[in-house]
Amino acid sequence: MNWNNDSQLELLRHQLVHHRLYRLLDSPEAISIFMQHHVWCVWDFQSLLKALQIKLTCVEIPWIPSPDPLTRRLINEIVLAEESDEDHKGGYLSHFELYLKAMQEMHADTQSIDEFIILLSKGSSFEESLIKANAPPCIIPFVTQTVKLAQTGALHTLAAVFTLGREDLLPSLFLKILEKTAEKFNINYSVLNYYLNRHIELDGDKHGPMAISMLNKACGECKIKKEEALQNARNSLQVRLDLWDAICKQIES
Repeated sequence: MNWNNDSQLELLRHQLVHHRLYRLLDSPEAISIFMQHHVWCVWDFQSLLKALQIKLTCVEIPWIPSPDPLTRRLINEIVLAEESDEDHKGGYLSHFELYLKAMQEMHADTQSIDEFIILLSKGSSFEESLIKANAPPCIIPFVTQTVKLAQTGALHTLAAVFTLGREDLLPSLFLKILEKTAEKFNINYSVLNYYLNRHIELDGDKHGPMAISMLNKACGECKIKKEEALQNARNSLQVRLDLWDAICKQIES
């Protein structure tokens, strides 16, 4: 199936890629505000990924082989890169941890997301951790939708949001913005540049086609599953647009 033929989905993606937010990212301060919100999107992407791994591979004891070796391979390759990719210093980090390093490099505030992770690691519930960590109010609807889907969603809806409902064109746009800002303010965004380039490399060469294959297999020839997949992807993009609008207000204020 050519998922790009859905007019509603393409309209939402167009609005996201051409959002006025990107015109506001013209200073280190504005980029820092953006990253303090966007880091939550980087975090909840991992929850989607792990939900897919649970459904497509065996993560229980005693182990048995999952039914589809090819899809098993696809998701494990994505997990390998997203959860333990090469960093820029010869080690390994998740893309979430790499993003935190990028924030620290430019002195963006990581206190809220750091506290959130600590609370989760100590056994606090997701909802309680958001409140206690003083998560930005505008990110709560976005991450709540993602986590609920990860906890309860069917395979085809998870695959759709993972594949179609994320802003896969953001890295290339963001790189152009960084180049201008770095030159204007004489700032080095080495970690963030590395993070974005890794996403461009993996999404374009491997992850993108692999994810489409996973989504096609999850839906098969079922029209109901295809429509449910598209609707969940549309919902995900709409919540992302709402978040982008809210970040604009934060930067402008």
